[in-house]
Amino acid sequence: MKDTLIFTLLLSSLVAVAQPKTANDAETLEKKKEKIEAMKVAYLTNELELTVEESQAFWPVYNELQDKEIELRSNQLKTFKDLEDDVMSDEAIEKMIYSMADAGINIAELRKSYLDDFIKVIGANKTAQLMRAEKEFGRRMMVRMKGGKGPNERGRKNGERPIR
Repeated sequence: MKDTLIFTLLLSSLVAVAQPKTANDAETLEKKKEKIEAMKVAYLTNELELTVEESQAFWPVYNELQDKEIELRSNQLKTFKDLEDDVMSDEAIEKMIYSMADAGINIAELRKSYLDDFIKVIGANKTAQLMRAEKEFGRRMMVRMKGGKGPNERGRKNGERPIR
């Protein structure tokens, strides 16, 4: 739970920093998002070793979860941006802090609510692999964004495949 909250806050802050300044920046940001999403799909497909039948059943459920999660994260980010207002009362700030924490809990509950769907579609073993693969993908993306510095100064552990 703690790792999920930390990952959520990191992802939310990354989105906040990456907000476009111009229409051209928005286009570039959209292309980057699409590239990252394609990398994620390829990575998860490879890690889970999905069959054709599993893929056909898995991706619609996974994409539905992602859409709902993006909406929750967007609301959480809006609350985070509202915290930047310096003229807020302590009561309002406290309310927003709890709202952000609730959003993190809602995201975790949403993900939990999809576990049965994933287990039905790809089985418990691959669902556990999915959870590990998502965490690992996020970790590798953070390392990549930092310029590839990480374990062993190469951004990956010994024998670990890089994300391309």
